[in-house]
Amino acid sequence: MKVKDFNLSKDALKRLYWMDWYFSHRKNAEATCRHFNISKSVFYRWLPRFNKFNLSSLEFDTKLRKPHHLREMTTSREVVNLICSIRADDLEKSKYEIQAELKDLHGVIIGYNTIQKVINRNPKLLNTFHKKKFKAHRKLKIARLRAARELKEKDLGSLVQIDTKYLYILTSRFYLFVAIDCKSRFGFIRAYKTISSTSAADFLTKVIDYFPFKIEAINTDNGSEYLLNFHKLTQELNIPHYFSHPHTPKENSRAERLIQTIEYEFFNYQDDLLNDSLDEINRRCNIFNTKYNQKRYHHSLHYQTPSAYIKSYLEKRGQPFSI
Repeated sequence: MKVKDFNLSKDALKRLYWMDWYFSHRKNAEATCRHFNISKSVFYRWLPRFNKFNLSSLEFDTKLRKPHHLREMTTSREVVNLICSIRADDLEKSKYEIQAELKDLHGVIIGYNTIQKVINRNPKLLNTFHKKKFKAHRKLKIARLRAARELKEKDLGSLVQIDTKYLYILTSRFYLFVAIDCKSRFGFIRAYKTISSTSAADFLTKVIDYFPFKIEAINTDNGSEYLLNFHKLTQELNIPHYFSHPHTPKENSRAERLIQTIEYEFFNYQDDLLNDSLDEINRRCNIFNTKYNQKRYHHSLHYQTPSAYIKSYLEKRGQPFSI
């Protein structure tokens, strides 16, 4: 007779070693248990199940865990049918609403957990359509393109990261938009009163005017401010708009690091800031832009300023530079 081929699990293979050792050592069960350091009860549990022509008999059957007698619902069929009819009429109706309706209109008092069990046991009552529509809305109209890693160090302007950070100054809340070139660390910041897509679009126009080189691509997070007007502007300017994955700030790491620098090295030391007008905040932002790009030395640039790095980079390529 031929033995069938089986793809056994690790546990089944381990039991097969027991049986092989047992039969090759004169069926000495005690020696087998001692050799494999297993109890006799475990070995004698599997020995009767073992079939040398059907090695899958050594697999653990999960059906054996199921009790022979299961509890059944004690809820009457009339109440179950009533719950099903109420839920079928409106799949959006929750178990709490069904519980209240049963009590007020039909005089039936029943727990909401029982109602949920009835819903779970009837697939037609599950609101799968709502979940499908929700997932469809999540896809939206804008394709969530991801930036390739090599764009960060490819060239000047090959990838500019943009992010937003709220800022409290004298109890007033501002929204600080930041932009930074991944290659040269050349940055730009500006404050706004709102975090709308209109503010983000206005910020992008100012970034384009401020940067001394052409912006080839932009990377942002999935915030609503980077949709609508902001995304429309990127399309009009023919600038690819990339998005980072949700809850992954590392994909926008340059902008995140710039935000930390703004907080720790600049705005935490603005003790002479006496009013919270937007013009005054943006005047301070312009001071930071000059300091960060022309006076601050960066370790990642071998202790050059971003402006000096851009100048040397363009000179090597034979291109003029001016800010």
